[in-house]
Amino acid sequence: MLASLLLVGCSDEAAESQSIESVKETTHSAFELLNPELSASAKEIALGYVEKIGTDLIQAGIETEKFQSSIIMLTGQTNNENLTLSKQAWLDAHSAYELTTLHRYFATQLLGEQDSLALMQLQYQINHWPIIPGYIDYVDGYPDSGIVHDINVNLDVDSLREQHGAFDISEATLGFHVIEFLLWGYDTDSVARPAADFDAVLKLTPDETESGYSLEQLSNNRRRLFLSIATNTLVEDFRALQSLWLAEEPSIRERVESTSGTELIVILADSMSAMLTEELLLRSLYPMLNGNFAESIQSPYSRSTQNAVSSQLSGLERLLLERQTENGTTLDIVFSAISDEFSEFFYQNFDASKACLVLLYSNRESDSADTTNERETEIVECINLLTNIIDYNDRLKFDLTN
Repeated sequence: MLASLLLVGCSDEAAESQSIESVKETTHSAFELLNPELSASAKEIALGYVEKIGTDLIQAGIETEKFQSSIIMLTGQTNNENLTLSKQAWLDAHSAYELTTLHRYFATQLLGEQDSLALMQLQYQINHWPIIPGYIDYVDGYPDSGIVHDINVNLDVDSLREQHGAFDISEATLGFHVIEFLLWGYDTDSVARPAADFDAVLKLTPDETESGYSLEQLSNNRRRLFLSIATNTLVEDFRALQSLWLAEEPSIRERVESTSGTELIVILADSMSAMLTEELLLRSLYPMLNGNFAESIQSPYSRSTQNAVSSQLSGLERLLLERQTENGTTLDIVFSAISDEFSEFFYQNFDASKACLVLLYSNRESDSADTTNERETEIVECINLLTNIIDYNDRLKFDLTN
């Protein structure tokens, strides 16, 4: 449990308790503006966090390229085993990307407007959801729907980029979730997409020849091509995101160096609150509470939304507990020194919300909730726990600046 990890980072629990108490003894009411020890710790943690962002992006890039290799294997030798390996590689790459979610919220507060817009555009290309599955490929009752079956749509990089959100933001042709649907299909009857959907067709039937089709126009061949192009474009867009970060990292470090410890603490707290609000409350839980289940689940085809959410929350947890100063101070210790309520209540709600969300999304994706009332109760519980976490962050900022 997180509560048992509250003081990770120092030599032992007693030393950490002493560290917190020593910080508190040197502070008085609106102490942050006057306490050089906490200010220096906040700056050191923020600088370490900037370095960690680069490391996590490298790891996410590695996982994304492993996924690309799995798709090459699948299209080179289509069978159930390679399809399963591609699905697992997708899950690994997507979880690694979701682990960087908090990083993007932090970065947008330190990047200039133009770079922030570029970062958001890349995010839309890499990981937009929800998508409209019938815009991509067949769904129940519509065996010929989607770009896969529309031979009037050219399948190349430029065309897919033009089609991505051209008429509606959910009419996506790029990113993790388009690829997710291509791999898993729309298995409302618990029948996943068969590997045979990716078999290369090397010969036309007499009827196809008579109808004037070419091999490139057949749905299997277009699906294979769509999958390959979408995967290659995903890798290309992720590399662009990495390049953006690498180009701006020196200036971000300079901004951190020139920003006061008080401001950095506010930026870090705001990043956490913004991620929880945007990613979980606004995009998922509130729509779910209003009955918009199709639009509130991030990964419905792979049924792995709980994995993505766990990765997002793990990113927040690591920032609080793993980034240490030379003397072992973590951001958790800094926050706890500022606010007694943070140290007493934050992790109770954090642990509970993590368990609540994993159960909620697991239930939604397995249809195991029995009644509407049960669903609403689960959703409201998760909303309340997340709202409490955000509230403790806000109170921390109030204690810091007043």
